[in-house]
Amino acid sequence: MTQTPTIDRDRLTKIIIDLVSIPSVSDDELEIMEFVAGLCEGAGIEYTVTAKDPQRPNVIASIGNGNGPTIAMNGHLDTVPVSDEHRWVTPPLKGVASPDGRMIFGRGSADMKGSVGVMLYTLLALKDAGLNGTLQAHIVSDEERGAEFGTRHVLEEIEAGKLPRPDYVLIGESSQLKVRNAERGIFGFQVRFLGRASHTASARVTGVNAIALAAKGILAIEGDIDKEHPAVGRPVISVNMIEAGVANNVVPGECTITVDRRTIPGETDETVLAEVRAALDAVKTDDPNFDYEITPSREEGYTPANITDESSPVVGALQEAIREVTGEEPEYFATWAGATDGRLYRFAGIDTVGYGPSGQNAHGANEAVFVDDLITQAQVYQVLARKLLA
Repeated sequence: MTQTPTIDRDRLTKIIIDLVSIPSVSDDELEIMEFVAGLCEGAGIEYTVTAKDPQRPNVIASIGNGNGPTIAMNGHLDTVPVSDEHRWVTPPLKGVASPDGRMIFGRGSADMKGSVGVMLYTLLALKDAGLNGTLQAHIVSDEERGAEFGTRHVLEEIEAGKLPRPDYVLIGESSQLKVRNAERGIFGFQVRFLGRASHTASARVTGVNAIALAAKGILAIEGDIDKEHPAVGRPVISVNMIEAGVANNVVPGECTITVDRRTIPGETDETVLAEVRAALDAVKTDDPNFDYEITPSREEGYTPANITDESSPVVGALQEAIREVTGEEPEYFATWAGATDGRLYRFAGIDTVGYGPSGQNAHGANEAVFVDDLITQAQVYQVLARKLLA
Protein backbone atom coordinates (compact mmCIF):
# COMPACT_ATOMS: atom_id res chain seq x y z
CA MET A 1 0.00 0.00 0.00
CA THR A 2 1.29 3.43 -0.99
CA GLN A 3 1.39 6.02 1.77
CA THR A 4 -1.23 8.73 1.28
CA PRO A 5 0.65 11.94 0.48
CA THR A 6 0.22 15.15 2.43
CA ILE A 7 -0.95 18.05 0.28
CA ASP A 8 0.13 21.64 0.91
CA ARG A 9 -3.32 23.25 0.75
CA ASP A 10 -2.01 26.81 0.54
CA ARG A 11 0.41 26.01 -2.26
CA LEU A 12 -2.22 24.16 -4.29
CA THR A 13 -4.76 26.92 -3.74
CA LYS A 14 -2.32 29.61 -4.86
CA ILE A 15 -1.55 27.82 -8.12
CA ILE A 16 -5.25 27.57 -8.91
CA ILE A 17 -6.04 31.16 -7.93
CA ASP A 18 -3.17 32.33 -10.15
CA LEU A 19 -4.57 30.33 -13.09
CA VAL A 20 -8.13 31.55 -12.59
CA SER A 21 -6.88 35.14 -12.39
CA ILE A 22 -5.48 35.01 -15.94
CA PRO A 23 -8.30 35.45 -18.48
CA SER A 24 -8.15 32.72 -21.12
CA VAL A 25 -11.33 32.63 -23.17
CA SER A 26 -10.95 30.34 -26.19
CA ASP A 27 -8.80 32.10 -28.83
CA ASP A 28 -6.89 33.96 -26.09
CA GLU A 29 -4.76 31.33 -24.33
CA LEU A 30 -1.25 32.68 -24.92
CA GLU A 31 -0.80 34.53 -21.61
CA ILE A 32 -1.91 31.65 -19.43
CA MET A 33 0.23 29.16 -21.31
CA GLU A 34 3.22 31.45 -20.85
CA PHE A 35 2.45 31.40 -17.12
CA VAL A 36 2.44 27.58 -17.13
CA ALA A 37 5.71 27.46 -19.06
CA GLY A 38 7.25 29.94 -16.62
CA LEU A 39 6.13 27.87 -13.64
CA CYS A 40 7.77 24.78 -15.16
CA GLU A 41 10.90 26.75 -16.02
CA GLY A 42 11.23 28.06 -12.50
CA ALA A 43 10.77 24.60 -10.98
CA GLY A 44 13.24 22.87 -13.30
CA ILE A 45 10.53 20.77 -14.97
CA GLU A 46 11.18 19.85 -18.58
CA TYR A 47 8.55 21.12 -20.98
CA THR A 48 7.81 21.54 -24.66
CA VAL A 49 5.55 24.11 -26.27
CA THR A 50 3.68 22.91 -29.34
CA ALA A 51 1.21 24.96 -31.33
CA LYS A 52 -0.81 24.85 -34.52
CA ASP A 53 -1.39 28.58 -33.97
CA PRO A 54 1.37 30.43 -32.05
CA GLN A 55 -1.30 32.42 -30.22
CA ARG A 56 -2.90 29.20 -28.95
CA PRO A 57 -0.05 27.06 -27.64
CA ASN A 58 -0.05 23.84 -25.61
CA VAL A 59 2.48 22.97 -22.90
CA ILE A 60 3.72 19.37 -22.53
CA ALA A 61 5.54 19.07 -19.19
CA SER A 62 7.39 15.92 -18.10
CA ILE A 63 9.12 14.40 -15.07
CA GLY A 64 10.62 10.95 -14.44
CA ASN A 65 13.52 8.90 -15.79
CA GLY A 66 11.83 7.72 -18.98
CA ASN A 67 12.61 4.05 -18.34
CA GLY A 68 9.04 2.87 -17.93
CA PRO A 69 5.49 3.71 -19.02
CA THR A 70 4.33 7.21 -19.84
CA ILE A 71 1.27 8.63 -18.10
CA ALA A 72 -0.20 11.88 -19.40
CA MET A 73 -2.55 14.07 -17.37
CA ASN A 74 -4.68 16.13 -19.75
CA GLY A 75 -6.37 19.41 -18.86
CA HIS A 76 -7.49 22.49 -20.77
CA LEU A 77 -7.09 26.13 -19.79
CA ASP A 78 -9.42 27.81 -22.25
CA THR A 79 -12.77 28.94 -20.88
CA VAL A 80 -16.11 30.14 -22.14
CA PRO A 81 -16.78 33.90 -21.91
CA VAL A 82 -18.26 35.49 -18.80
CA SER A 83 -22.05 35.89 -18.88
CA ASP A 84 -24.54 37.32 -16.36
CA GLU A 85 -21.77 39.42 -14.83
CA HIS A 86 -24.32 41.19 -12.59
CA ARG A 87 -25.04 37.85 -10.89
CA TRP A 88 -21.47 37.21 -9.79
CA VAL A 89 -20.68 37.71 -6.11
CA THR A 90 -16.92 37.87 -6.82
CA PRO A 91 -15.00 39.35 -9.77
CA PRO A 92 -15.49 36.69 -12.47
CA LEU A 93 -11.99 37.02 -13.93
CA LYS A 94 -10.20 36.79 -10.61
CA GLY A 95 -9.59 33.69 -8.54
CA VAL A 96 -11.14 34.23 -5.11
CA ALA A 97 -11.17 31.80 -2.19
CA SER A 98 -14.30 31.73 -0.06
CA PRO A 99 -13.87 33.06 3.50
CA ASP A 100 -13.84 29.51 4.89
CA GLY A 101 -11.36 28.35 2.23
CA ARG A 102 -13.67 25.59 1.00
CA MET A 103 -14.19 26.96 -2.52
CA ILE A 104 -12.39 28.89 -5.23
CA PHE A 105 -14.59 31.14 -7.37
CA GLY A 106 -13.93 32.50 -10.84
CA ARG A 107 -14.42 31.72 -14.50
CA GLY A 108 -12.74 28.41 -15.29
CA SER A 109 -12.28 27.36 -11.67
CA ALA A 110 -14.42 24.23 -12.14
CA ASP A 111 -13.95 23.86 -15.90
CA MET A 112 -11.12 23.20 -15.50
CA LYS A 113 -8.34 25.30 -14.04
CA GLY A 114 -8.75 23.62 -10.66
CA SER A 115 -7.77 20.27 -12.14
CA VAL A 116 -4.92 21.79 -14.14
CA GLY A 117 -3.63 23.24 -10.88
CA VAL A 118 -3.70 19.72 -9.41
CA MET A 119 -1.70 18.42 -12.38
CA LEU A 120 0.94 21.11 -12.01
CA TYR A 121 1.09 20.54 -8.25
CA THR A 122 1.51 16.79 -8.89
CA LEU A 123 4.50 17.42 -11.16
CA LEU A 124 6.06 19.70 -8.56
CA ALA A 125 5.46 17.20 -5.75
CA LEU A 126 6.86 14.19 -7.63
CA LYS A 127 9.67 15.94 -9.52
CA ASP A 128 12.36 14.33 -7.38
CA ALA A 129 10.49 11.13 -6.53
CA GLY A 130 12.55 8.88 -8.83
CA LEU A 131 9.60 7.76 -10.95
CA ASN A 132 10.45 4.81 -13.16
CA GLY A 133 8.91 6.11 -16.36
CA THR A 134 7.42 9.46 -17.35
CA LEU A 135 4.64 11.52 -15.86
CA GLN A 136 3.43 14.23 -18.20
CA ALA A 137 0.89 17.03 -18.15
CA HIS A 138 -0.75 17.86 -21.47
CA ILE A 139 -1.94 21.41 -20.73
CA VAL A 140 -3.99 22.36 -23.77
CA SER A 141 -5.92 25.14 -25.44
CA ASP A 142 -9.18 25.00 -27.37
CA GLU A 143 -11.16 22.26 -25.62
CA GLU A 144 -14.29 24.39 -25.48
CA ARG A 145 -14.43 24.84 -29.26
CA GLY A 146 -13.50 21.42 -30.58
CA ALA A 147 -9.78 20.91 -29.72
CA GLU A 148 -8.39 21.58 -33.22
CA PHE A 149 -5.63 23.75 -31.73
CA GLY A 150 -5.42 21.74 -28.49
CA THR A 151 -5.62 18.01 -27.93
CA ARG A 152 -6.24 17.17 -31.59
CA HIS A 153 -3.02 19.02 -32.49
CA VAL A 154 -1.12 17.28 -29.67
CA LEU A 155 -2.27 13.89 -30.96
CA GLU A 156 -1.21 14.85 -34.49
CA GLU A 157 2.25 15.64 -33.16
CA ILE A 158 2.31 12.30 -31.32
CA GLU A 159 1.28 10.49 -34.50
CA ALA A 160 4.06 12.30 -36.39
CA GLY A 161 6.62 11.17 -33.81
CA LYS A 162 7.31 14.71 -32.58
CA LEU A 163 5.98 14.00 -29.09
CA PRO A 164 6.14 10.76 -27.05
CA ARG A 165 3.05 8.60 -27.13
CA PRO A 166 1.50 8.07 -23.68
CA ASP A 167 0.64 4.59 -22.52
CA TYR A 168 -2.16 5.95 -20.34
CA VAL A 169 -4.04 9.23 -19.99
CA LEU A 170 -5.78 10.82 -17.01
CA ILE A 171 -8.47 13.39 -17.83
CA GLY A 172 -9.09 15.91 -15.06
CA GLU A 173 -12.57 17.11 -16.05
CA SER A 174 -15.07 17.19 -13.21
CA SER A 175 -16.31 13.70 -12.30
CA GLN A 176 -17.36 14.23 -8.67
CA LEU A 177 -14.32 12.13 -7.62
CA LYS A 178 -15.79 9.16 -9.49
CA VAL A 179 -14.19 6.95 -12.14
CA ARG A 180 -15.06 8.13 -15.63
CA ASN A 181 -13.86 5.39 -17.97
CA ALA A 182 -16.56 5.90 -20.59
CA GLU A 183 -18.27 8.73 -22.45
CA ARG A 184 -21.46 8.93 -24.43
CA GLY A 185 -21.25 9.23 -28.18
CA ILE A 186 -22.82 12.05 -30.17
CA PHE A 187 -25.13 11.59 -33.14
CA GLY A 188 -26.90 14.52 -34.76
CA PHE A 189 -29.58 14.08 -37.40
CA GLN A 190 -32.50 15.91 -38.97
CA VAL A 191 -36.01 14.70 -39.65
CA ARG A 192 -37.95 16.45 -42.43
CA PHE A 193 -41.70 16.00 -42.22
CA LEU A 194 -43.44 16.24 -45.58
CA GLY A 195 -46.90 17.76 -45.67
CA ARG A 196 -48.77 19.63 -48.38
CA ALA A 197 -48.78 23.40 -48.66
CA SER A 198 -52.04 25.24 -49.22
CA HIS A 199 -53.85 28.47 -48.47
CA THR A 200 -54.96 28.70 -44.86
CA ALA A 201 -58.57 28.91 -46.03
CA SER A 202 -58.34 25.38 -47.45
CA ALA A 203 -56.15 23.95 -44.71
CA ARG A 204 -58.71 21.27 -43.88
CA VAL A 205 -59.37 20.45 -47.54
CA THR A 206 -56.12 20.41 -49.51
CA GLY A 207 -53.47 21.17 -46.88
CA VAL A 208 -51.42 18.80 -44.77
CA ASN A 209 -49.69 20.78 -42.03
CA ALA A 210 -46.08 19.63 -41.71
CA ILE A 211 -45.77 21.27 -38.28
CA ALA A 212 -48.64 19.12 -37.04
CA LEU A 213 -46.87 16.05 -38.44
CA ALA A 214 -43.67 17.12 -36.73
CA ALA A 215 -45.54 17.51 -33.42
CA LYS A 216 -46.63 13.89 -33.64
CA GLY A 217 -43.10 12.81 -34.57
CA ILE A 218 -41.53 14.76 -31.71
CA LEU A 219 -43.90 13.17 -29.20
CA ALA A 220 -42.95 9.76 -30.60
CA ILE A 221 -39.18 10.14 -30.16
CA GLU A 222 -38.64 12.72 -27.40
CA GLY A 223 -38.40 11.33 -23.88
CA ASP A 224 -36.50 8.96 -21.61
CA ILE A 225 -34.76 5.97 -23.18
CA ASP A 226 -35.06 2.71 -21.31
CA LYS A 227 -31.43 1.62 -21.52
CA GLU A 228 -28.45 1.95 -19.21
CA HIS A 229 -24.72 1.24 -19.16
CA PRO A 230 -23.03 0.81 -15.77
CA ALA A 231 -20.07 3.06 -16.62
CA VAL A 232 -21.89 5.95 -18.26
CA GLY A 233 -25.60 5.77 -17.46
CA ARG A 234 -28.48 6.34 -19.86
CA PRO A 235 -28.54 7.58 -23.45
CA VAL A 236 -30.21 10.92 -24.17
CA ILE A 237 -32.30 12.27 -27.02
CA SER A 238 -33.40 15.87 -27.44
CA VAL A 239 -35.13 17.76 -30.25
CA ASN A 240 -33.27 21.05 -30.16
CA MET A 241 -34.26 22.98 -33.31
CA ILE A 242 -37.35 23.28 -35.50
CA GLU A 243 -37.79 25.12 -38.79
CA ALA A 244 -40.93 25.51 -40.89
CA GLY A 245 -43.21 27.93 -42.68
CA VAL A 246 -42.86 30.53 -45.43
CA ALA A 247 -45.73 32.91 -44.71
CA ASN A 248 -48.47 33.51 -42.17
CA ASN A 249 -51.24 32.50 -44.58
CA VAL A 250 -49.61 29.37 -46.01
CA VAL A 251 -50.00 25.92 -44.51
CA PRO A 252 -46.40 24.68 -44.17
CA GLY A 253 -45.55 21.85 -46.54
CA GLU A 254 -42.27 21.01 -44.80
CA CYS A 255 -41.00 21.04 -41.22
CA THR A 256 -37.49 20.05 -40.20
CA ILE A 257 -36.36 19.18 -36.69
CA THR A 258 -32.76 18.81 -35.57
CA VAL A 259 -32.12 16.07 -33.05
CA ASP A 260 -29.16 15.53 -30.70
CA ARG A 261 -28.83 11.91 -29.60
CA ARG A 262 -26.17 10.85 -27.08
CA THR A 263 -25.31 7.14 -27.28
CA ILE A 264 -23.95 4.60 -24.82
CA PRO A 265 -21.50 1.76 -25.54
CA GLY A 266 -23.23 -0.89 -27.64
CA GLU A 267 -25.21 1.66 -29.66
CA THR A 268 -24.30 2.94 -33.12
CA ASP A 269 -25.71 5.54 -35.49
CA GLU A 270 -27.41 2.71 -37.38
CA THR A 271 -29.12 1.25 -34.32
CA VAL A 272 -30.29 4.73 -33.31
CA LEU A 273 -31.76 5.42 -36.74
CA ALA A 274 -33.49 2.04 -36.70
CA GLU A 275 -35.13 2.89 -33.36
CA VAL A 276 -36.20 6.35 -34.55
CA ARG A 277 -37.66 4.96 -37.76
CA ALA A 278 -39.56 2.31 -35.84
CA ALA A 279 -41.08 4.96 -33.57
CA LEU A 280 -42.03 7.20 -36.50
CA ASP A 281 -43.37 4.31 -38.58
CA ALA A 282 -45.67 3.43 -35.69
CA VAL A 283 -47.19 6.92 -36.05
CA LYS A 284 -47.48 6.42 -39.78
CA THR A 285 -49.70 3.36 -39.35
CA ASP A 286 -52.33 5.60 -37.74
CA ASP A 287 -51.94 8.60 -40.04
CA PRO A 288 -51.81 8.03 -43.80
CA ASN A 289 -50.55 11.60 -44.32
CA PHE A 290 -47.54 11.09 -42.05
CA ASP A 291 -44.40 11.18 -44.18
CA TYR A 292 -40.80 11.92 -43.27
CA GLU A 293 -37.15 11.73 -44.30
CA ILE A 294 -34.10 11.36 -42.02
CA THR A 295 -30.71 12.88 -42.83
CA PRO A 296 -27.61 12.64 -40.59
CA SER A 297 -26.38 16.13 -39.71
CA ARG A 298 -23.26 17.26 -41.53
CA GLU A 299 -22.37 19.63 -38.71
CA GLU A 300 -22.83 17.26 -35.76
CA GLY A 301 -21.91 14.04 -37.55
CA TYR A 302 -21.38 10.91 -35.49
CA THR A 303 -18.95 10.30 -32.65
CA PRO A 304 -19.27 6.81 -31.16
CA ALA A 305 -19.54 6.14 -27.47
CA ASN A 306 -16.11 5.21 -26.12
CA ILE A 307 -14.89 3.21 -23.15
CA THR A 308 -11.66 2.05 -21.56
CA ASP A 309 -12.27 -1.41 -20.15
CA GLU A 310 -12.08 -1.74 -16.38
CA SER A 311 -9.36 -4.38 -16.88
CA SER A 312 -6.99 -1.64 -18.13
CA PRO A 313 -4.02 -1.04 -15.80
CA VAL A 314 -4.83 2.67 -15.55
CA VAL A 315 -8.45 2.04 -14.53
CA GLY A 316 -7.32 -0.55 -12.00
CA ALA A 317 -4.61 1.72 -10.59
CA LEU A 318 -7.11 4.58 -10.26
CA GLN A 319 -9.56 2.37 -8.40
CA GLU A 320 -6.82 1.15 -6.05
CA ALA A 321 -5.62 4.71 -5.43
CA ILE A 322 -9.15 5.86 -4.59
CA ARG A 323 -9.55 3.02 -2.09
CA GLU A 324 -6.23 3.85 -0.41
CA VAL A 325 -6.80 7.60 -0.23
CA THR A 326 -10.49 7.68 0.68
CA GLY A 327 -11.08 4.28 2.29
CA GLU A 328 -14.17 3.96 0.10
CA GLU A 329 -15.11 1.77 -2.84
CA PRO A 330 -14.79 3.74 -6.10
CA GLU A 331 -17.94 4.54 -8.06
CA TYR A 332 -18.40 4.98 -11.79
CA PHE A 333 -19.40 8.39 -13.08
CA ALA A 334 -22.73 7.17 -14.49
CA THR A 335 -24.48 10.53 -14.69
CA TRP A 336 -25.38 13.26 -17.16
CA ALA A 337 -22.26 14.80 -18.68
CA GLY A 338 -20.93 15.99 -22.01
CA ALA A 339 -17.90 14.90 -23.99
CA THR A 340 -14.27 15.54 -23.01
CA ASP A 341 -10.92 15.36 -24.78
CA GLY A 342 -10.68 11.84 -23.34
CA ARG A 343 -12.56 10.52 -26.36
CA LEU A 344 -9.77 11.75 -28.65
CA TYR A 345 -7.11 9.74 -26.82
CA ARG A 346 -9.35 6.64 -26.85
CA PHE A 347 -9.90 7.03 -30.59
CA ALA A 348 -6.09 7.10 -30.88
CA GLY A 349 -5.95 3.76 -29.08
CA ILE A 350 -4.70 5.09 -25.73
CA ASP A 351 -6.28 3.79 -22.52
CA THR A 352 -7.87 6.83 -20.88
CA VAL A 353 -9.77 7.42 -17.65
CA GLY A 354 -11.22 10.53 -16.07
CA TYR A 355 -11.02 11.60 -12.45
CA GLY A 356 -11.75 15.13 -11.31
CA PRO A 357 -13.33 17.23 -8.56
CA SER A 358 -16.82 18.49 -7.91
CA GLY A 359 -17.70 22.06 -8.69
CA GLN A 360 -20.70 24.24 -9.35
CA ASN A 361 -22.05 26.55 -12.03
CA ALA A 362 -19.54 25.64 -14.74
CA HIS A 363 -20.08 28.07 -17.67
CA GLY A 364 -22.44 30.10 -15.44
CA ALA A 365 -22.33 32.84 -12.83
CA ASN A 366 -20.41 32.14 -9.61
CA GLU A 367 -18.53 29.19 -11.04
CA ALA A 368 -16.57 27.48 -8.26
CA VAL A 369 -14.58 24.37 -7.42
CA PHE A 370 -14.33 22.58 -4.05
CA VAL A 371 -10.85 22.67 -2.53
CA ASP A 372 -11.27 19.47 -0.48
CA ASP A 373 -12.04 17.62 -3.71
CA LEU A 374 -8.92 19.06 -5.32
CA ILE A 375 -6.84 17.82 -2.40
CA THR A 376 -8.30 14.33 -2.75
CA GLN A 377 -7.67 14.46 -6.49
CA ALA A 378 -4.04 15.46 -5.91
CA GLN A 379 -3.56 12.60 -3.44
CA VAL A 380 -5.11 10.07 -5.81
CA TYR A 381 -3.01 11.29 -8.75
CA GLN A 382 0.19 10.91 -6.76
CA VAL A 383 -0.70 7.44 -5.52
CA LEU A 384 -1.69 6.33 -9.02
CA ALA A 385 1.55 7.68 -10.51
CA ARG A 386 3.64 5.84 -7.94
CA LYS A 387 1.74 2.61 -8.60
CA LEU A 388 2.22 2.67 -12.36
CA LEU A 389 5.72 4.17 -12.27
CA ALA A 390 7.12 2.30 -9.27
